[in-house]
Amino acid sequence: MHPFQYGFLMGNLIRFILRFRGFILFLILESIAVLLLSYNSYYQRTQMFGALQVVQSYCYEVAKNATSYLALRDDNEMLLRENAKLRNQLDHYQSCDNANSAVQVSSGAGYLFSYMPAKVVNSTTNRQNNYLVLNAGEWQNVSPEMGVVADNGVVGIILNTSAHYATVMSLLNRDFRISARIRRTGYLGTLMWDGLNYREAILSEVPQHVQVEVGDTVETSGYSAMFPEGIVVGTITSYETRKGNFHEIRVKLEVDFKKLRYVNVIKFTHSEELKKLEQQQ
Repeated sequence: MHPFQYGFLMGNLIRFILRFRGFILFLILESIAVLLLSYNSYYQRTQMFGALQVVQSYCYEVAKNATSYLALRDDNEMLLRENAKLRNQLDHYQSCDNANSAVQVSSGAGYLFSYMPAKVVNSTTNRQNNYLVLNAGEWQNVSPEMGVVADNGVVGIILNTSAHYATVMSLLNRDFRISARIRRTGYLGTLMWDGLNYREAILSEVPQHVQVEVGDTVETSGYSAMFPEGIVVGTITSYETRKGNFHEIRVKLEVDFKKLRYVNVIKFTHSEELKKLEQQQ
């Protein structure tokens, strides 16, 4: 340290001591009195020890909470992997039930859909055609036309990939279209976004004779290789008849895209087989 800086710091320290000398002297004398009292009295000594234990426990708890907070990132990644694993097993069980067969669950074989966790590293919500960027790409076997979901609903479709990243056409995109149905009635429609409210989408092409109720759940129909059936999209908030024969239904989306951080990329294991079959038509 430079001599000038050392002298400046010492001068400030002396001025501080002189300014608060009364308070500092009081603390010194008070500490001496407490020590003498605790030394000569067993009761006071035990009380002081108990107080120190409380303070120590509180400091330990604060330190533990701080450490736990710093470890949240690792915990979140572990939970994402566990969630993807459970999704895979659930889909496998459902496939077995649908086929009326008892096939043993394995780590990968037999899954109709498989799920891989990813983190959202960039996204938009204020445009007419919104996109997301995920930290998973070709090295993680992510490819275009794979579906993307969050824990509580549909997110979008993989559009392009690089080695380590992928862009997603968000549900909040005017070009986004998927087949969806009203869970209670099973009637199908086309889900799209009208570019107005980032928390709402439109379910169209539902026939006028279908009974629609506010609060009905809208979910994926399963009529594509991108999303399995039964994934929640949102709930109906209002509806009206357009073009004479069809309802136009407003759906409140389950996913809040402004808070979205973690997703699962869906791979349909029979996608190549299905594409080849469709190309023969």
